[in-house]
Amino acid sequence: MSEAEALQGALWDVLRLHAPRILTQMERDPDSPWTGCFDRDFWHYKMRDFSSMILQQGLLVLQVLHRSSLLGNPLAGNPRVREWIDAGLRFWASRQLRGGGFDEYYPRESGYPPAAFSLYAVGLLLREQGGRKVEPAVLRAVQGCVDWLLAHPERNALNQEAAGLAGLALAARLPGVRVDAVRLEERLSAFFAAQSEEGWFPEYGGPDLGYLCVTLDCLWDYLEVTSDERALAAMRRAAGFMAWMLAPGGRLPVMANSRNTDYLAPYGLVRLGATDPAASAVVRAMLARAAEPDHYLHATDDRYACHYLFQSHFRALAHLPALCAPSPLPCEAGGEEFFAHCGIYARHASGQSLFFAGRKGGVCYLFEPDGLLDADFGWRAARAGKIAATHWQSDQWECALLQEDGETVLLTEGPVTLRGFFASTPLRHAALRMFSFCFGNRLIPFLKSRMIFRGGGCGLRFERRLRLARGEGILEDALSGASAGELEWKPAPHASLRHVASAARFCAEELLPDPVWESDGDADRFAARRRLNG
Repeated sequence: MSEAEALQGALWDVLRLHAPRILTQMERDPDSPWTGCFDRDFWHYKMRDFSSMILQQGLLVLQVLHRSSLLGNPLAGNPRVREWIDAGLRFWASRQLRGGGFDEYYPRESGYPPAAFSLYAVGLLLREQGGRKVEPAVLRAVQGCVDWLLAHPERNALNQEAAGLAGLALAARLPGVRVDAVRLEERLSAFFAAQSEEGWFPEYGGPDLGYLCVTLDCLWDYLEVTSDERALAAMRRAAGFMAWMLAPGGRLPVMANSRNTDYLAPYGLVRLGATDPAASAVVRAMLARAAEPDHYLHATDDRYACHYLFQSHFRALAHLPALCAPSPLPCEAGGEEFFAHCGIYARHASGQSLFFAGRKGGVCYLFEPDGLLDADFGWRAARAGKIAATHWQSDQWECALLQEDGETVLLTEGPVTLRGFFASTPLRHAALRMFSFCFGNRLIPFLKSRMIFRGGGCGLRFERRLRLARGEGILEDALSGASAGELEWKPAPHASLRHVASAARFCAEELLPDPVWESDGDADRFAARRRLNG
């Protein structure tokens, strides 16, 4: 048995334990009006009066299980599973809104993710129909979703745009579905041009490994149906960037990610890894510890695991034995790189991996072979009923790699963000329903501004220097501005104040003790210093 085949067997041992969880999410009663729905909160708990259609991606797991011959899979070839898949497609078509979109978080939303990801999943399912005729209602829903997606580009979260583009390319191969080739090419050109030369695609202002993996999943499926070499070149650049961002044992510097994701999706990397040594190395590192309790597979909640993350892992299973020989990862071979566009510095030396995320306020990680050794997430202080924080993804941070007196110095300097916690109340939900009824999709930019992008300024500035010399790192921080020194600053926890639905799962780094700082200053300045790694 090859190493890749052993990796396949080990991953299957983990995933098959979760298959019942995934089936539990789906309404399987053939007499139910919601047969095929994957939103358990809607059809079973009755906690919502609408179905979140992004969850229909769970059908992809059923398809893998129906077709898979891996040992111990009782669903293989079972006609009941085929009936559930067909029911899921019909349910998807029945929940389409008048304009062609779908809901995810509230009624009449017409959000981009539910349209893009559900069409992408439906396109993959219909591609493998095996000559079976597609029901007319499903084809009509596909056409409506195609028209909606072509009219609504996504410019801030490129993994979502990748899903939409892959869904459009898959839909164009279906009989009777019309996709405007000129408009699609305009979107494709803009998408590929948005990739940084460093290899990452923008996710709300910076790179995010979790969502970059999702982008690679979509790009591989797009490549298979179009043979567009731009996709292959983009995937190879992305795999090269990801290789630098892995610590020993395939661990991740979670809060270096622009959207704070703490998981990876393997399908696109696995397919690319058949010919790309860097992608093969990343896959082996990210899956080698899948059975261990601290692996991301075991902390991801049902909403993202069952319908988002697991479908990528299940789809990757059959292709793992085809992985080519890997190249050494930087965390194995050593080296350092400063990615100036995103402000991230990575250094791998003497079995340790150091990461510095300059455009997130200088978030730092230090790993050793056995796990995370130290991490620092900046500072917080209560101010005006809100929280002033240095940990915030922003283009306003000025980052640099310097040489001072023979030392390597990482520098970031920018504004402190003032942010509160957003409370969900009955009055706000009632207002959301009313405004959604009146404005539909036009409400989304306002909500994103309030919950994701907007962080108020508070007139304070933060400067962080990480000095690297003689095998150790010294953090030197300064907070300045009117009354900065009078605030009660405390080391920030792992959590970010920026709202990201896919984040905030438990990570082992949350158990780290608070760092010990030496501090001084005056009324308008707070300064502190400590050694990273103790």
